[in-house]
Amino acid sequence: MTKYVSVIGNGESRRGFDITPLKNVTTMVGCNALFRDHNLDYVVCVDRHMCQEAANTCGKNTTIFTRENWYKQFAFWPNVKRVPDLPYQGDKRQDDPFHWGTGQFAALVGMSFKPKAMFLVGMDLWGLGKEKKPENVNNIYKGTKGYTYIKRPVDPSYWIYQFNKLFEHSDCRWIIVNEEDWKMPDEWKVHKNVFQDTYQGLAKWINNQLTKQ
Repeated sequence: MTKYVSVIGNGESRRGFDITPLKNVTTMVGCNALFRDHNLDYVVCVDRHMCQEAANTCGKNTTIFTRENWYKQFAFWPNVKRVPDLPYQGDKRQDDPFHWGTGQFAALVGMSFKPKAMFLVGMDLWGLGKEKKPENVNNIYKGTKGYTYIKRPVDPSYWIYQFNKLFEHSDCRWIIVNEEDWKMPDEWKVHKNVFQDTYQGLAKWINNQLTKQ
């Protein structure tokens, strides 16, 4: 059991925010290409090509989680593990684990540590503009290796539904960290264990934790 977990997505809202100190005060779980810029203990890559890049790049002390469909293909990498099972069963398409994305599975990995509180950082959900153009894809790594196939912002409806399921099946406190004007989905607002904070608020919390240490 760990007290705090931070799950780091790659939405552009976190650009310029130094996530490095979070590793000193939380168990950090990173998403996809975050391993290119940070030395991570845990990274989740559910796309096969991204898992391959992580396996080739990360050291043996980084545990890489990927989906059920792929992880046996990485038998030569003992640090590649299967993501946990979903905490519920459903009959909708969005309940099928194959239709779950990296961010949701990273949060599920975070739940496996049974934290008191979990920070979701850079999970922006929404595109950068109303038009479905490549430049409006909301991802720090857009246009780089492994991301060039993404030609338009992703419809976040599955992400919203699936995170909502995790909130329903968790007792921990969830803090969604984003810019002050970021709009939380209405479905999430009904949960008493889900809160919203800013990057400034997170920085203040980190400083308080470091001071206690």
